Amino acid sequence: MVFDELKKLVETGETKPLTLDEDLPGMGQFYCLHCDRHFANDEVREEHYRSKRHKKRMKQMNGPSPHRQLDAELAAGMGMPDNGPKLMTMSFG
Repeated sequence: MVFDELKKLVETGETKPLTLDEDLPGMGQFYCLHCDRHFANDEVREEHYRSKRHKKRMKQMNGPSPHRQLDAELAAGMGMPDNGPKLMTMSFG
């Protein structure tokens, strides 16, 4: 979901203004889109931008599309089963 939001942001180039939300840290004004996290103030957010976790996430988001649940199920053999052609049943009587 975060990957799709980031891709949409890059394609359109538009940024949405952040709305005030009392339930979020920093009233929702200090947000990292790549990590999908809110921070209490600008200093904490800037410190987060310098962290290994954020840099790793940036690298991951700028790379190829992340795997989805369907990809995992198909790789595990849990995708659509192929039972072969249906056989005709013969009744004896």
